[in-house]
Amino acid sequence: MRDTAEIALLRGFWRDRRGSAAIEFGILAPVLMLMLLGAIELGNAVSNDRHFASAIAATGDLVARAEYLGDTSGDAGRNLADMMDAIPHMLRPYDPSPLKLAIYSVKVSAKDPRKGKVEWVYRYNDMKSQAQCSDYTLPSDIVAPGGSVIIVDGEYKYRSLFGDYIPGMGSAKPWSEKSYHTPRNACVDYVKGDNCISHC
Repeated sequence: MRDTAEIALLRGFWRDRRGSAAIEFGILAPVLMLMLLGAIELGNAVSNDRHFASAIAATGDLVARAEYLGDTSGDAGRNLADMMDAIPHMLRPYDPSPLKLAIYSVKVSAKDPRKGKVEWVYRYNDMKSQAQCSDYTLPSDIVAPGGSVIIVDGEYKYRSLFGDYIPGMGSAKPWSEKSYHTPRNACVDYVKGDNCISHC
């Protein structure tokens, strides 16, 4: 009799569907939450990356428009520093402080368009860079032999929105970007009167 009552109770429990939706939700909720957070994180990362790439490209384009950067070397440095003041606005609403970049003017060999010399270099936010008059290897078909090109190398450390709460995601992820720009004139002289003459 007792066994029969226990079996009936178990059968009733097995057939009872009350609360099944809550159990299913409890199983699916963490998965759905991870998917939501992943979508938010991915969207934020893509948007931040596009702002970063746009800032690098706009910086190179701004420099490439100039015929020369200053009447003196000091003027040129100050004018470049003024151009860099636009970067925080281009990166908004993201933090501009992790951004580092180096701007190069490279004179290309008349014999080999893949070989160039750094005519001048400007560093922003302590970016590591090649030295003036050092060799610079270029990709194929960037500029004609004997020409000049403005190159911007950029670095940015992206910090995940939820990285502090997910193991292994807390550290900033390094990004890099490079852009090439043909000067509007034959070259961009650092100082007025250089007339595209190499000092290397």
